[in-house]
Amino acid sequence: MYCFEANNCNNLDCPVRKQKLPRCWEYFLLNSATDAEYEKKAAACAKCNYKLGWEIGLISDDSFEKTDRIFPDELVPDESDTKDNQEVSATKRFCYEMTECHNLKCPVREQQIIRCFKFFEPRSKEEKERLTCCTRDCNDCLYKCSWTLGTINENTFSDIIEKKKQKLELPNKYRKDLIVEIYMAELAKKPLSHEEEIALAKKIAGDKYASEIFLMANLKLVTKIAKKFTTKLPFMDLIQEGNIGLIKAISKFDYRLGYKFSTYASYWIKYYMQKAVSEQATSITIPCHLIAVANKIKLHIKKFEEELFRAPTVGELSQILGIDEEKIVNILNVTKTPVSIHLKVSNSEDEEETLEYYIEDKQSLTPEEAYFEKKKVEAINEALGVLDDRQRFIIENFYGIGCDEISLAEIGRKYNISRERVRQLLYVSLKKLSQHSSIISLKS
Repeated sequence: MYCFEANNCNNLDCPVRKQKLPRCWEYFLLNSATDAEYEKKAAACAKCNYKLGWEIGLISDDSFEKTDRIFPDELVPDESDTKDNQEVSATKRFCYEMTECHNLKCPVREQQIIRCFKFFEPRSKEEKERLTCCTRDCNDCLYKCSWTLGTINENTFSDIIEKKKQKLELPNKYRKDLIVEIYMAELAKKPLSHEEEIALAKKIAGDKYASEIFLMANLKLVTKIAKKFTTKLPFMDLIQEGNIGLIKAISKFDYRLGYKFSTYASYWIKYYMQKAVSEQATSITIPCHLIAVANKIKLHIKKFEEELFRAPTVGELSQILGIDEEKIVNILNVTKTPVSIHLKVSNSEDEEETLEYYIEDKQSLTPEEAYFEKKKVEAINEALGVLDDRQRFIIENFYGIGCDEISLAEIGRKYNISRERVRQLLYVSLKKLSQHSSIISLKS
């Protein structure tokens, strides 16, 4: 979409319209040094929603590919038409050409309506006079008589009819531009003043129209907040979530507290955007309140690095934010971007391996750990050899060495002794084992 389409410009002599310049503000800025009028236009472009549309990504270079799009000014036959069309164009064929008409805003002229009398037939006399700014009656008009006699027919307007058909048959991929045009038109509406907000807020409870005005006037606020988010979520999806937050803010806004609506609405807009990011933009669902805290931590880390040219420690962050060190570490670990274990990485020999190859298997023992475990088993078995059969049975069954663990009471029932006696024997056995040379060597 072009600037003159987004802003409904009626200036047919504008160089942006004639040359179809996508980045119109750059053209005005380039010529501002030589032309004072262009200097004013360049200054106005800074506040223009069309430029904002480029900045936020609603409009891009992809919107201006070579296409067969039809523009309103292209519907009028130009000098590049064929000789036959030029001859037809030279003749007077519209009613405003045959009769004296000074109304440049007449719908017949603007829309190039062929049978104007059919257009005005269902309308009242007052409405017709308002639209045409004249009192002529179509029934007595020579233009209608020419159609009745056949001196003017559809063949006279073959080129106009063909181009109108082309406009109606635009490919579907260009119809998506209408969404951008509608949204840009809503952004172009001026924000409400504080007095207007209060007046509308009083009506919101029972007036749907007041809520709609509130919504349309604050769409620009949603767009500005969305620009500050860095996420993989599509920008238009982020704006949609922000608009849901805006609707929520409108339903809960209380003008009696004295705050501006934008101050209150910003919280709900950010909340719904953060919620969408946590639920849709990441592989792992993370609570939105954790993402908010993580963003706050990252912001303070960035500020700390800019001021002291080094990264802060966890203790320093804890003092600044008033959050426990352990909680800060956990939040940063939880909100890290996940990495696939099948990610390809290059080793020192320029061979590609997956990340899975370099991840430590914590369930398996290292060679050193396996060696020490073997030595422990040998030392325990050697120490158990100094005990008698009953003491050895108590140690092995109570601690589950080579068998399932059983209680002291069950061991007592096997030897027909009390639980207290089994505990005494267990104590004597452990003391004897602790004095064995193999156990002493493990401790050292």
